[in-house]
Amino acid sequence: MNRRRVLGAGATAGLTAVAGCLTGLVAEESSDDVVLEQPEEGIEGDPSYPTYGDPFPTFEAEDPLAETTVAVDDLGDDAFVATAFFASCPAECIPLIDSLTRVQDNAADRGLGDESRFLAITFDPERDTAESLREHADMFDVDLEAGNWHYLRPDGRERAKEIVHEGLGIPFQREEMGDDYDFIHITVTFLVNPDGYVERTYRGENPDAGRITDDLERVVDGWQ
Repeated sequence: MNRRRVLGAGATAGLTAVAGCLTGLVAEESSDDVVLEQPEEGIEGDPSYPTYGDPFPTFEAEDPLAETTVAVDDLGDDAFVATAFFASCPAECIPLIDSLTRVQDNAADRGLGDESRFLAITFDPERDTAESLREHADMFDVDLEAGNWHYLRPDGRERAKEIVHEGLGIPFQREEMGDDYDFIHITVTFLVNPDGYVERTYRGENPDAGRITDDLERVVDGWQ
């Protein structure tokens, strides 16, 4: 299969538009581009983010802790789990990243560490410097030594909007608070197979780490 090199555009719906009620169901047939069967649950309205069977947007961004640039379409034969966050988030991102680190731990326990990656993409590159992200990794016990975790930092505010809001379809709004600022955003986590197609999309700030690990293992095993 040839991976489609697509950076999604047009994901300009507001936060309320992508948080609608459950109205649609996934396609009746499983995609030839994925390993897993179609999910049983429906999708929320007409989401701006890619879902089952869709190509995951391709982009590259700096991994400031590894001092390298990571291209999403050049991860070899590894499946990956990806989400968007900002390190100083006081609420939603805390359980979100905690869940992702538990999946990383689970993957290592099941012998999947060398065949999986974890991408935490910040939409706050101004504050999420290498120092801030290292502190964040320490706080959440991210296993950086495993070599499969990447903090991805877009080059500036506009590039963050292009990648996260327009590409991944995860809208966020910056709110000024005097000398500081915060973000309103939704939380979405993606499981993507080695060919770059979305196997599962998990909505919510506390995705089930056990379920994601099980799905990841099935994708890795199925790909082999």
